[in-house]
Amino acid sequence: MLFLFALLLVHATASAQNPSAQTQSPAPSKASRHDSVEVVAHLSPEEVEVGNLEDVYEPIAQLQRKGTCTPEIIQRYQSEVIPLAERSAFNVPKNEFLFLANRDIGNCYLAQQKFAEAEASFQKILQYAPVWPGTDDSAYPINFRQIATAQMGQQHWTEAEQSLLKSISLFDSQFAAGEKTDAELHVQLSRNYRGSQSISYALLAVVYFREGRIQEALTTVEKAYDEVTKYELAPQFHNQVVKIGKAIADASEDPAAQRTWSQRNPIQ
Repeated sequence: MLFLFALLLVHATASAQNPSAQTQSPAPSKASRHDSVEVVAHLSPEEVEVGNLEDVYEPIAQLQRKGTCTPEIIQRYQSEVIPLAERSAFNVPKNEFLFLANRDIGNCYLAQQKFAEAEASFQKILQYAPVWPGTDDSAYPINFRQIATAQMGQQHWTEAEQSLLKSISLFDSQFAAGEKTDAELHVQLSRNYRGSQSISYALLAVVYFREGRIQEALTTVEKAYDEVTKYELAPQFHNQVVKIGKAIADASEDPAAQRTWSQRNPIQ
């Protein structure tokens, strides 16, 4: 039990420090701008606003991407990006940069294992996501998984279960919608989205285990493994599922599950 909880903390820290590995939301939209007065003059007021917000946001985000999330980074999001975004006269840029700043703050808190603060940040961006990047973007179900991860860190298992079920359900809806898109694009999106959904399944298995629902935990992590193998998903997804599956099987005292998972190895 203690090992599984430690595993969760490792996952939470890794996710926060490397959000791109979790198929995170898109980077901020960029207006095509240059320093020349002539080009800037042809931008709309909203495009100029996006550029101004990006100029403030991007240097802070770059510091965070280096891997160390400091209190100074959080403070800069709170004092520089968020007030500027809140004053924006344009709805999309306002929601975009409030989403990005609060998401990044949440990931910082998650990396620092400040789980209540992380959950508050992730809950806050639910109000911005419908405007940007939209509920059809993978960032939306991923945010429910991040909420769940913060809830797991607080040992709020019932709440985490509901958040993860929501994440999984949203991915299912996005798969269905994706079938109507261009075939090549659908394949690419499906692989990324399924990889991210497999992590939601794996974390749901951890929740079930901590709730004492051992067989449900084994069945659920098996679903995650089926996804990463059937669709030949990227090693980052495969390896996280294998790590969690082995931990659950070892702790379950189920000989059949232990034999099965002992034969499953990470992809180098």
